[in-house]
Amino acid sequence: MRRCLIVLLALSIPAAKGLSAQLPAERAAIEALRDSLAHVTDSLSLKRLEAATIQVAKQHRDDPLVHVRLGFIAHRLGEIANTKSHYDDAAGEFEWAAELRPGWPYPWYGLGLAELAQGEHAVIAIENLRQQLGKDYLSKAARALARATQADASFAQASIDLANAALAQRIQPRLEVALQAVRLAAASPAGGNAQIQLARGRVEREVGEADSALVAFQAYLRVGGDSGLGLLELARTYYYAQRPTEGWRIYFAGARLARSPEALALYRADLSVVAHHDELAPFDGFTSPAPRAAWLERFWLQRDVAEARDPGERLGEHYRRWFYAWHNFRLVSRHRHYDITERYRTDQLDFDDRGVIYLRHGPPDKRATYPRVLDRLEPNETWLYRRPDGDLIFHFVAREDVQDYKLVESLADALYTGFRGALALTGRRGLDPLTSDLFASRADISPLYARLGNTVGSANAAGALAAERSLGQRSIAVGTTTDTYRRAFATPLEVLASDFVVGARGQAGQELHVVFAIPGHRLTPAADSTRVLYPIAFRLVVSDSLDNMVARLDTTRVFAAAAPLRQGAYLTGQLALAVPPGAYRYRLLVQEPGSDAGDLVIRDSIAVGTLDGVRFAASDLVLGRQGSGLAWTTGSDTVPLNPLGRFAEGGSAELYYEVYGLPTGAPYHTIVRLEREGRRSLLHRLFGGGQAPVLFEFDAPADGPVTRVRRALDLRDASKGSYVLAVEIRDPATATSLVRRRQFVIVSH
Repeated sequence: MRRCLIVLLALSIPAAKGLSAQLPAERAAIEALRDSLAHVTDSLSLKRLEAATIQVAKQHRDDPLVHVRLGFIAHRLGEIANTKSHYDDAAGEFEWAAELRPGWPYPWYGLGLAELAQGEHAVIAIENLRQQLGKDYLSKAARALARATQADASFAQASIDLANAALAQRIQPRLEVALQAVRLAAASPAGGNAQIQLARGRVEREVGEADSALVAFQAYLRVGGDSGLGLLELARTYYYAQRPTEGWRIYFAGARLARSPEALALYRADLSVVAHHDELAPFDGFTSPAPRAAWLERFWLQRDVAEARDPGERLGEHYRRWFYAWHNFRLVSRHRHYDITERYRTDQLDFDDRGVIYLRHGPPDKRATYPRVLDRLEPNETWLYRRPDGDLIFHFVAREDVQDYKLVESLADALYTGFRGALALTGRRGLDPLTSDLFASRADISPLYARLGNTVGSANAAGALAAERSLGQRSIAVGTTTDTYRRAFATPLEVLASDFVVGARGQAGQELHVVFAIPGHRLTPAADSTRVLYPIAFRLVVSDSLDNMVARLDTTRVFAAAAPLRQGAYLTGQLALAVPPGAYRYRLLVQEPGSDAGDLVIRDSIAVGTLDGVRFAASDLVLGRQGSGLAWTTGSDTVPLNPLGRFAEGGSAELYYEVYGLPTGAPYHTIVRLEREGRRSLLHRLFGGGQAPVLFEFDAPADGPVTRVRRALDLRDASKGSYVLAVEIRDPATATSLVRRRQFVIVSH
C-alpha cells in the first residue's frame, strides 16, 4: 500500500506548464493513475492523497490535469466508501476541468462516470419525473459521455459507457446521440476495439437498424470479441430481423463456444424468464460448452413438441416475445418496492410482471383496464388466457410508479388502500359504487366479475370475493412457473380422436393407430369439376413424458365427396405410425391448408408394449361398428372401426384384438366383461364382488406368434350410457393374465 501511495503521489504532480491540447503522454498518465487507484482499498490513504493533491491544485488552479486527477481520486473514494458526497466532489472537479479544456475527452468522461455512479433516486416517482425533465443522473451522464466522444471519437470507453447509459434509458433522442457516437468511434481507429462494436450493435438494434446491428456484431467477432457472446447477440438480431433459420443456427453455434461468464449469463437469462427454477439446475451444472449446447437444444425442442410445432418455432416465438416485452414492459428503475398484496417476487430486474407473464405465455386472449382514480384506485390491468383445464386471469397494479406493474391476487387489490381496502370489502354487506364499477369493467373477462359488479347491497359479496381471490392465486401459481405457446385457431375443427396399438403389419414392432372424425360443418370444401374436395393436413407427434420426440408423421390428404357434408355428417380417417415400446403421449394437429381452421388433440397417456410375437402379450382392443363408413385392412381381414365411439341402443359391436407369443395350437382362455362406467356392477351390489359380470368367455388354440381375434358383441341388453369393455386373456401354461379395456358410449337410436 505504501508503494502504491508513492506511485499515486508521483502521478499527481502537475506538469511544469499547462498545455492547450491533451497529449498522448497526459492520457497515459491519467490511465496509469486510474490503474493505480483501482488497486487501492484503504480510504485513509486515498484521503491523504486527495489532501496532498488539493494543495497542489491551490497552486495550479488553472491546470485541468490536476482537477482530472482530483476527480478520479474522489470517484475512487466514492466507490470504497459508497458515499454520494465523494461522487459529488468528483463531478465538481471534472466540471472544472471541462470548463478549462472543453476539447479534452477525459473531463467529460469522468463527469459521466460520476453521474452514473450516483444512480437512480430511491423514490421511483421522483426518478421518473427527473427522467422526463432530463435532470436524472443517467441523462446527465449521457450528455457528458457524448461530449467526451465529440471531443475525441477515438476515445473508445466514453462511447461504450454512453451506449450503455442510453440503452438503460431507452429514450429515443439519447439513443440517437449514442448511435452517432458509436458509429463515429467504429469508423475511427477505436473500431478495432471489440467493445465498441458490441455497443454499436446493441444500439443499432435498439433503434431498429437490424442490418447495421448484424454488421456491427460480425465486426465484433472479427476483431476478437467473445465468440459465445457475439454469436448470441447475432442470433438475437437475426430473430429480430425475422430470419429464424439463421437465428436458430447461430444461437446454438454460440452455445457450443460459450465459456465466459458474460456469455453464459446471457444464455441463462433467456432461460430464466421461461423455465421453472428447477429446470435451470442442469444448465448451471455443465462445465463444458458441448453438453450444455445439446441440453439447450433439447430444452427448446421439447417445447416445440409440446404443441406439435416445427423445430425452432418456440425459440423464435421466445425472441418475438422478448423484444416486445423489452419495448413495452421493461423496468425503468431497479428499485422495486412491494406492497403486501404483491405476493409474487422475481429476481430478474429487466421486466415488470406483465413482461414476466408475456414472456411465459405470449399475448393474452383479452385485456381490460379501469381508469385510475386519484387517491381511490391505482393504475390496473387484467389479462385473460383461455385454457381447457381452467382459464388463467392475471391482475397487475402499479403503485407509486405507473411503469412498474406487479401481480396481485385480486382485482380488489387495485384499491388505493391496498390490502386493508381489499380486506375491508369482505366484511361489508355490499360493494361501494366505484368498486362495483371496477369489477363490472371485467365482465368480459369472466362471468364472476359480472356477478361481483352487481353485488351492491348484496350479502353475497364476501363469498364471491373469496372465489375471485382464489382464482387469482391459482393463476399466479400456474402462470409464473409454466410456459406455453398454445395453438389458437379462428375456426376450431372440434376433432374427435381415439387410438389403439397393434403389431406392425408385415414387420417387427408396433404401430399406433389414431382414428379421427371431423364434423363436416366445420370444414370448408373446395369445389372440383365433378366433386367436392376437402384437403386436410395432419401432424401426429409421439413423445415421452418429457416431450422428447419419439416419432412423427406429417401428411396431407385430400378427401373427396359427391356433395358438401351435411350437418351431423363427419369426415373420418385413420393414421398409423410405428412406435417403440414405452409410455408416451401424443399430439394430433389437424389443419385446413391456407386457412386458420384447425385443432390440436392431446392424449397424455398411451402404453406401448412389446408386440414382437416372442413373448406373451396382447394388443389394444379395437371396437368397431358395421356401416360406420371406416374400416381398417389388416392384411387378410377388414376390421370395421367406429371413429365416434358410439353404438346404437339395442345394436351390436365388432371386437378385434391380437394375442402374441403363444406356440401354434397352445390353448388360451378369454373372459369378456362389460360394466357401466360410474356404477358398480350388479354382481358387486348383490354379492359384494369387485368384478363386472361376464358377457362371455371361451377357450381357443393360438395360431402361432400372432393370433388375430374377431368377435361380435351383442349390446341389446345394455341401455344408453358410458361403458367399459374389459377383455382378460390367460395363458394356462404360465398362469399369466393380461387385461385390456376400451371405453365406449351407447346412445339412443
